Amino acid sequence: ETGHAEVPETSSAAIASVSREGALHVNHDRGAASVGPDGVLFAMLDGHGNEGAAVSTYCQRNLFSAFAAAAAAGLRNVEAMGTAFAQTAAGLARSGIDARFSGTTAILAKLDRAPDGGRVVTVGFVGDSRAVLGRSRVGARKEAPLMTVPLTKDHKPDDPKERQRLQECKAIVRPSRVPHPTTGVFVEVGCARVWDSSQVYGVAMSRSLGDMQCHPFVIPTPDTSTRTLDDKDRLLVMATDGVWDVMENDEAVQMATNGTPKEAAAEIVAECARRWDKQMAGRRDDITCLVADLTHPDLLHY
Repeated sequence: ETGHAEVPETSSAAIASVSREGALHVNHDRGAASVGPDGVLFAMLDGHGNEGAAVSTYCQRNLFSAFAAAAAAGLRNVEAMGTAFAQTAAGLARSGIDARFSGTTAILAKLDRAPDGGRVVTVGFVGDSRAVLGRSRVGARKEAPLMTVPLTKDHKPDDPKERQRLQECKAIVRPSRVPHPTTGVFVEVGCARVWDSSQVYGVAMSRSLGDMQCHPFVIPTPDTSTRTLDDKDRLLVMATDGVWDVMENDEAVQMATNGTPKEAAAEIVAECARRWDKQMAGRRDDITCLVADLTHPDLLHY
């Protein structure tokens, strides 16, 4: 553990996280929220590997507590994000969880008030889970489709920024290699992965918590984004790639307007499960979606 006081998850009609276990293993996803006196913390994590569930559970709990401690010590939100990720990564390494060949994506978001009194959302993230805002268009009718505003960017090895970083540290980036069923010759299949020096373990993302076999190439250092909100910002949607692999950002945001946050998140998860089962029968990933209604009274005073 990071040694900080635990920040408990809380419930609110303004926020709902819905998750469905995949077809291949126990659920490795974690979605969480905590409404407190100083703002709201949100998290979305997608574990992978044999210890993926343990890694994502540990990291969600410690990201919350480490961020809260850093903020209480006077750090601004962006700096507190970096501290929370660094302390969580260090704690995971000494936790007793075998995170050499297991890891997790992570998004940590904080909704609170800026010094000028406006609402602001600050996001720290590693991996390929995503957070997006749903925003009313200027001059649009109330029932018009929302505009989608990404708050994160997938950390993939072929992203230009990540590719340059990986080249500079001489990382090995390539797809998996498997023997051809007829010739026996090894062929490359699937997406680009970052490999450890011995090329026995590859990860399909360039940043994560855990995956220590691939250090120093895969790193736990988050990118951050900050956005000042106004009355046109209506929804926050956070999800794992069980959603994003089968649903575009815009569609998820529009579905998030259907009913309460709990009803909307459940509808998104159910639709994505149907698509997985139709397109990749027996291969359905864990699917988790969090929807927050930024116009709800529980969140308006932040």
